[in-house]
Amino acid sequence: MPTTAENRIIELGYNVASHSSAMLAYWDNNLICRFANEAYLEWFGISPDQMIDKMLLKTVLGPLYEKNMVHIKGALDGKTQVFERPILTPSGTTKLARATYIPDLVAGVVKGFYVQVADVSPLNNLQGGADINNIEKVPDSVHFTNRLLDEVVQTLKSCILTEFPGISKLAKKHFISESKLKRDFKEKFDTTIFSYYRNLQMELAEKYLAEKRRNKNQMAMMLNFANPSNFSACYKKYLKEKSTRELIENIEKEHDERYQTFIEQVPVEIAMLDNNLIYVAASRKWIEVHRLQNTDFIGKSIFDISPVAKLKFSDILNDCLKGHANKCDEAYIERLDGSPVWLRWEIRPWYKRNRAIGGLLMYTEDITALKLKEKEAKQISLILDKTSEISRIGAWQRNFRTNNSIWSKVVREILEVPDHFNPPELDEVLKFYKEGASRILIQHKLKDAIENKVPFDVVVEMITAKGKPIRVRVIGYPEFVNGKCEKISGIFHEITDKELSLENE
Repeated sequence: MPTTAENRIIELGYNVASHSSAMLAYWDNNLICRFANEAYLEWFGISPDQMIDKMLLKTVLGPLYEKNMVHIKGALDGKTQVFERPILTPSGTTKLARATYIPDLVAGVVKGFYVQVADVSPLNNLQGGADINNIEKVPDSVHFTNRLLDEVVQTLKSCILTEFPGISKLAKKHFISESKLKRDFKEKFDTTIFSYYRNLQMELAEKYLAEKRRNKNQMAMMLNFANPSNFSACYKKYLKEKSTRELIENIEKEHDERYQTFIEQVPVEIAMLDNNLIYVAASRKWIEVHRLQNTDFIGKSIFDISPVAKLKFSDILNDCLKGHANKCDEAYIERLDGSPVWLRWEIRPWYKRNRAIGGLLMYTEDITALKLKEKEAKQISLILDKTSEISRIGAWQRNFRTNNSIWSKVVREILEVPDHFNPPELDEVLKFYKEGASRILIQHKLKDAIENKVPFDVVVEMITAKGKPIRVRVIGYPEFVNGKCEKISGIFHEITDKELSLENE
């Protein structure tokens, strides 16, 4: 055990290292930072707390990483590296850096390497200076965040044809907290990470559909949508938002009175306000939805015309006048007459030729009918779920492309497995079928469906996870893509003793 004096020496050594003007660090053989001193904040604009046990060397170095790669590989091969490189720090100061990479050898194996980077500019100036060309500018914290978010976008692009990786995995992969990742991404791209991912998928779908390389059903399968109708709804929403976005962008390019006439004619709900929130123009659709047909609203404040807007939008509109955009997918509002309306909106500033904010463009969409349909669909879904529970009919699917199974709640209840149970490999699923005639029969039917596109409807005996024997009707419908069975979907119905007695009468 170290003595008190030895502990004091260790503590002093750590303090000296932490506060040295030279950069001191240790990188393991996976190039993850295990120690860094305070000098990194001055040189790279990144604190040790952000680096240690979190960041990869590539993330810290940025553009310098490729240039230093030969020395990094040399250190990992067990050879000490010494080299010089000019660096422009975030503060704008140019430093001639002398870097030393010392391998950490344990029993002949490189566990990582120590890094010391010192500023030798004063030395260089005494010797008559040097030719410091091609200065590599180290990004400040804003540029660092932008670079990290661009890497997140690349990860999302790589997952377009598989599945959304999830916030947790993205945060771990890029060494950032989930809350900061969501906040910074929203601030930079003005949308959520999942919405951005969906938009990437829809851009790909638009390209494939335009080139007639796939139809909508094939795109739904290709992008892992649960069914084609979900894909169609998502794609339709994407096209509508794209059309609106392009319209707003076109309006922002020109700040001419001609666009007032243009706005009046467009078939969507859009209004143009000046920087005092006075109505400049509005489309016919806006007038209709917001019930302004008998109102002389041009030249008057939106708050005077619609007092409800003042309650709901006052802070939002004032914030947008500062140069921000505001978007909402759905919100419930009561009109002045008390009638309810569900709205989707996007609000953003428009600019004069001198780039000063001239006012706001407001786009809204009345989605009340859609919300009523959603409510009706949920009620129907609840009824169907209840019917399934009463009749003991469940749904199942086996996807051979992803090698995954989906069981409904009723199927899990019938087979007496937990709610969180994940359907296992196909061989494990077959073990639920009673050994002998029932298992042989279902294996034969599955083989015939996969190879010959033959649907099946059989009654078999099964054994639940708790050992209970049951009698079940299993129906399956194979789905083929390009001559290959992609999945089998079907129905799972437990036959009760009462149903058996009725069949035998």
